[in-house]
Amino acid sequence: MALFKIQDAVFVSICLLVHLSYRYRRRSTLPLPPGPRRWPIIGHALSIPMTHMSKAYKLMGEQLGTKIIHLEAFGQRIVVLNDIQMARDLMEKRSAIYSSRPHLNMLMDVVRINYLFSVMPYGEEWRNHRRLFQQYFAPKHIQREQERILAFVRKGLLPSLYESPKDFMQHIRTCVGGFATAIGYGIPIQRKNDPMVRLAVLAFEEALVEAATPGRFLVDIIPILRHVPVWFPGAGFKSQAKEWRSVLLRARDEPYRATITAMVLQHNGNAPVSFVSESLAHNSDRPDFKLQELHIKQTATQLYAAASETTASAATTFILAMLKFPEAQKRAQQEINVFIGRDRLPEFSDQPDLPYLSAVLKEVLRWNPPVPLGVPHRSTEDDTYNGYFIPKGSVVMANAYAMLHDEDVFPDPSAFRPERFLKDGKIHSGVLDPEEDATFGFGRRVCPGAHIAISKLFLLAASILTLFDILPDLDENGKPIDIVPEFQGSTITSGPLPFPCKITPRQGVDVEKLLKEYMGFDAI
Repeated sequence: MALFKIQDAVFVSICLLVHLSYRYRRRSTLPLPPGPRRWPIIGHALSIPMTHMSKAYKLMGEQLGTKIIHLEAFGQRIVVLNDIQMARDLMEKRSAIYSSRPHLNMLMDVVRINYLFSVMPYGEEWRNHRRLFQQYFAPKHIQREQERILAFVRKGLLPSLYESPKDFMQHIRTCVGGFATAIGYGIPIQRKNDPMVRLAVLAFEEALVEAATPGRFLVDIIPILRHVPVWFPGAGFKSQAKEWRSVLLRARDEPYRATITAMVLQHNGNAPVSFVSESLAHNSDRPDFKLQELHIKQTATQLYAAASETTASAATTFILAMLKFPEAQKRAQQEINVFIGRDRLPEFSDQPDLPYLSAVLKEVLRWNPPVPLGVPHRSTEDDTYNGYFIPKGSVVMANAYAMLHDEDVFPDPSAFRPERFLKDGKIHSGVLDPEEDATFGFGRRVCPGAHIAISKLFLLAASILTLFDILPDLDENGKPIDIVPEFQGSTITSGPLPFPCKITPRQGVDVEKLLKEYMGFDAI
């Protein structure tokens, strides 16, 4: 149930009074960071944006003349950082204080899902989950994952785009979702309508994204609401939570069981290499193996939740940018013509020879960052910064959108200009790089799979531009449809809303010949 859909105003008022009566206000001689007008009892509740939060907080900071903002609603303090140096100062230089996560009442208390390490509080359990992830996905193992990326792009995405280009958004999601499932569990993935991918989409792109979006539900702001009975007027969020819990547990358990079954059937453990199979083998001799097995099972679930939605968002933003800015598409294709030609598909080793395409992808991440407000951090101690007091327990948000649209860093930030990342035909090392800063988080909570996401995005983009043109679709009068870019605004990620386009084979490129050996695969 959305934030302002509680029906019974009297009940909410009682809950507010009870909640406020137990609040403990910390005092400091230093002021809190600037914020909008505060109202009695509800604080800044009316100023907290419900959609397109990253853009709203950027505008709020500009209106207040500050790049650090403080808001408070019903006892919960929020600090928004619109400046990259501020984020570095707090989340990296003071990572001991700013590495935890806020408690998500809807997800953790109502849906009762608390095993995803991306939202775990900082501590030993989080460290163990992250250690398991990094053991398998360390950058030194990138070649193993690149082989899988090649398979999913060439056997899955490209043939699907050739066969039914209008369904490009679904094909992209199937490709990146199938890849995430395969590296986690090693099970074969159907090129179309794979049941495990469908389950993951339902669990993570719908249930998890909704339940984990801060402020999406009133219970995230007024925790006492978690105790209301399911029959109470306005408590429909509890019925929704029950459905979401069921599908999230299925997404955790069913692919894991499939992997274990495959390991038993295939020569007593000789299953295809995957995070699950390798992690079980690596930890089999530990005295706490049962605990490690549980953590492996839980961490595997995180692979889809973390990797799929953000990569799909970036990939569809790339398609939109090539459609909206055809001059950038043509220049990237000219570069591909020179260094790759028209008679082969791209390889990962081609990336150094394609600086303009690399600049295009950096600009894609800057123009529409896939997680524009980042994943919230939580301060675990009182702190002071730049003359301001930041209380313990504050939700601290690093506004990636504001940082990557900072006019002082990126002039004319709303324009799509890959050239801003180039100097003398090469990548300009003196420009803030969205692949390294802001996009994938900060400090100890930076995304540990960022290198895989960047590799995947490169091969996907290079392969599409090698084979296809991305063109405007036509209206009923045969005229090109002018697309006005629109993006998701009510969830953590910010992929483009559905838009029409034509994806057609490039003139002078024999697409059928290049895809001949990859066509006809039902499973990857």
